[in-house]
Amino acid sequence: PESRPALTRLASEADYVIKGTYTADTRDFEDHTFSGIMFDVVCKNDLPVHHLELTHVWVRGRLGPIQVFACVGSIHEVSGNHRKHTSSDQWTRVHAATHEPSTEDLKQMKLDPVVQVKPGETVGLYVHSLAPGDQAIVYNNQFAAVTVEDRHFKVLPGFAHVSNRPFSENCAWGYAWRDGREFVGRLQYGLKWKLWKPEHHKLFPGPFKKMVMTLMLCHRRKSALLSRIPETVLKYIINFCAWDWAGVPEELAICGDDRNPADMIKARREEEYKNAVGLRDEGLRLFDTRDFTDAVQKFAEALAMLRGGITGKRLHLSANLYSLLAHCCLQIADGKDNDVLQFVNTIPANRRAVTIRSLQRQCLEQTYAYGIRALARADRNDTKLISCNHCRIGVASLRLQRLDSSQQESHLLQAVKHFRMCLGIDSSNVEARTGLETAETALRQGTERAEGSSMRNIIEGWDVPMDEEEEEENTRGEEKQGASSMEEEKGGPS
Repeated sequence: PESRPALTRLASEADYVIKGTYTADTRDFEDHTFSGIMFDVVCKNDLPVHHLELTHVWVRGRLGPIQVFACVGSIHEVSGNHRKHTSSDQWTRVHAATHEPSTEDLKQMKLDPVVQVKPGETVGLYVHSLAPGDQAIVYNNQFAAVTVEDRHFKVLPGFAHVSNRPFSENCAWGYAWRDGREFVGRLQYGLKWKLWKPEHHKLFPGPFKKMVMTLMLCHRRKSALLSRIPETVLKYIINFCAWDWAGVPEELAICGDDRNPADMIKARREEEYKNAVGLRDEGLRLFDTRDFTDAVQKFAEALAMLRGGITGKRLHLSANLYSLLAHCCLQIADGKDNDVLQFVNTIPANRRAVTIRSLQRQCLEQTYAYGIRALARADRNDTKLISCNHCRIGVASLRLQRLDSSQQESHLLQAVKHFRMCLGIDSSNVEARTGLETAETALRQGTERAEGSSMRNIIEGWDVPMDEEEEEENTRGEEKQGASSMEEEKGGPS
């Protein structure tokens, strides 16, 4: 008889990778924006995958100089005293390029080299922007234990980074990492599959194993046509069968949904925007009736509805809301809110001066903070909003130097800076010009003399009766405390 040709041994894995076929989009609630997001990617072992190759990451935001890093193992691992998410030596850079802003649509970033993940293993990904500011990359609050998953992998929540220096532990707000945050965007990946062979049989899903068993039983039945081919040929044929040719197990089936997730998210965000506009309008009505504290509540609720709010009209509305918040806080500091006036009148007359000064300081600090945020989100062409907020920040800084003896020079310098920027846009602004002259005079003469016009003038802006003797006593006490602090500073730490 003729000798049959020898068949090559069964291949263990495919000699190709299915690339660009698989993508996974995350939830996109636009909760926050800042400099970076770090998260884990886990390759599942439910299917006979040899390895998964992450080829592209998609994100959105103001972007700028973007870097993507990858590490082996989870981002939560600790080695000795070193935490993985702050140890740059444990990471490999797989992307570095400058990208134009893309606040509406996801922007693709190619990973080179690709990041391989084997079944049951975890890798960390870290997407970071070197751009200054807080709008580089969009990310979410954590909503679940798993951000997104499919048959092959899952993405886990991780850390947001609020510093534009990669892996930095510190920033202007203290610790630079925020736990419980989710990646927003898309991951694109390819797969390399394991091929069937007796040693891999247990790795395949139930329907496939039943198919193999049926074929083998038929092969042993003499009356079956399948028995006429050698067993090695049958195994060779099965070796080239894809894992899902026998059907997909129920637990791995992907439920069809006619609704497009991107369209659903877009519709929800549009609804949130409409609600935010409604809350702003309610706040403006309260503003017109001098109910500034209630107006602040409405404006804050509207901002919460906008979440990160960096896209188009959402960004414009958030800038407008921060500007309104700054204006309200300045009005409250001036004693023009009806509810605050009623509250202050319930306080004993000999304690009102102290209460008002404390309230003023808080409101002026909030005016400064909200004004800065409004400027960060303002459109360059919206000169009126920019000019008004520079003026408000200047006014708040000028008044704060009278209330905060330890930071008088710093507050005066901020006042000069913002008044000048206001006048650079609107040279006819009388309030800014007067404030600039006052601040510059105070800087030339020294902060001690600048305080001379201070407390009494601020308190007199409030239309409430108070105990004059107690007010003067408190003023002298604060001056004495300030002098004492200066002596301690000269003498060094006690």
